Amino acid sequence: MKLYIDRRALFGFIVALFIFLWLGYFSYRNNQQFLAAREAIFHTTEVLIHIEQTQNNAVKVEELIAKYIISQDNTYLTLYNHELEKAAEHYNKLVALTADNESQQVKLDSFVVAGTKKLSLHQKIVEAMKNSTRREAADILSSEENMKSTQKVNSILTSIRTEENSLLLNRVAKSKAEMKAFETTFMVLMVTTMLILLAVFVIINNSFRSRLMAEERAHQINSELESFTYSVSHDLRAPLRSIRGFAEVLKEEYGPSMDQESNRLLGIIMRNASRMGQLIDDLLDFSRLGRKQLSYSKIETRGLVTEIIGELTVHDSRNVKWEIQPLEHTVGDLSMIRQVWVNLISNALKYTRNNPEATIQIGNYSHKGNMVYFVKDNGVGFDMKYSDKLFKVFQRLHNNQEFEGTGVGLALVQRIITKHKGKIWAEAEVNQGASFFFYLSNPTI
Repeated sequence: MKLYIDRRALFGFIVALFIFLWLGYFSYRNNQQFLAAREAIFHTTEVLIHIEQTQNNAVKVEELIAKYIISQDNTYLTLYNHELEKAAEHYNKLVALTADNESQQVKLDSFVVAGTKKLSLHQKIVEAMKNSTRREAADILSSEENMKSTQKVNSILTSIRTEENSLLLNRVAKSKAEMKAFETTFMVLMVTTMLILLAVFVIINNSFRSRLMAEERAHQINSELESFTYSVSHDLRAPLRSIRGFAEVLKEEYGPSMDQESNRLLGIIMRNASRMGQLIDDLLDFSRLGRKQLSYSKIETRGLVTEIIGELTVHDSRNVKWEIQPLEHTVGDLSMIRQVWVNLISNALKYTRNNPEATIQIGNYSHKGNMVYFVKDNGVGFDMKYSDKLFKVFQRLHNNQEFEGTGVGLALVQRIITKHKGKIWAEAEVNQGASFFFYLSNPTI
């Protein structure tokens, strides 16, 4: 597929598209990182909560055992055991949450050792209270060993909390840094994309403006060329008429007295003058068409085609088989559309000249909302590899010795069809005939 766009604009579009795709991927990746960072922060926060609860349990356990000694009330002992159970739950949570942190696991192992020693002292206090040795229980509670044990437990929990706080601060700082980097990168890429799109817009605008200027210039050149063609063709007619006229006078007045070679040469002059005259007439028609405004009217196609066939075959003694289907009405410039049918039908007659069983089909069919008309014959046809020359001025697929012509007729037909915003095309095979199809873009009148 051929692209009618400035390569710089296309490159800009591709770069902008790449940046947009990268932004999508970058946003997705950043979102995943943000979710992971948030999960890590929540995880650290949960660890800190369980550390705090474990430390509170340790304090309450110490308070409850003291109240049990003072009051000798077994209710405090029950509350003490309940706090131990809660402390065990929080400890198990901490072990699970810090399973990926070797340093914290080591500290938790130390906490178990210190906690076990602490619980051993508490067990001695309970045994002493059961043996009614309250003084001994109080001594154990206030002993230096118990104080050191309490400090050891608190020190380990504080160390665990300090490390988790440090992890929390690092993770928050990392999350903020990543978010800042994302915002900066996103803004840079967005600004870059906007600048690229702005540059693409400028390129397209300049390209469009250049194209408009080129079209205007081409229109001006075409107009000047048409005027020149018309002027030259018109000016050539007078001397050409003189040449043909004097040649005819020579033929009439001196023909019988001239030898055979002289008459032959005079015939060549007259034939070529006639051919040149036809060529000039065709060029004049072709140049006039560019300046002529369309005058739309409803056209009764069947009547028009029948009339043209009658005119073209009035002096043709051949027995041509005509297959004419019912033809739909159309809308267009009557004189121009008449010229289209004249050229197509006359070509069909001309190129079936050597076929004793000449058949010409004329019909129409509906295709994609358009009424397509066609003229088909079983004449000499042509090779489709030369079809690109078919509708060009002065381009012929057969020489003048075989079939006369100027090479302007089909170019004129295409110009008329194009002027009606339609399309014409052909299909053919050598010695199998040719088919010409066309449709018009009919306005509402």
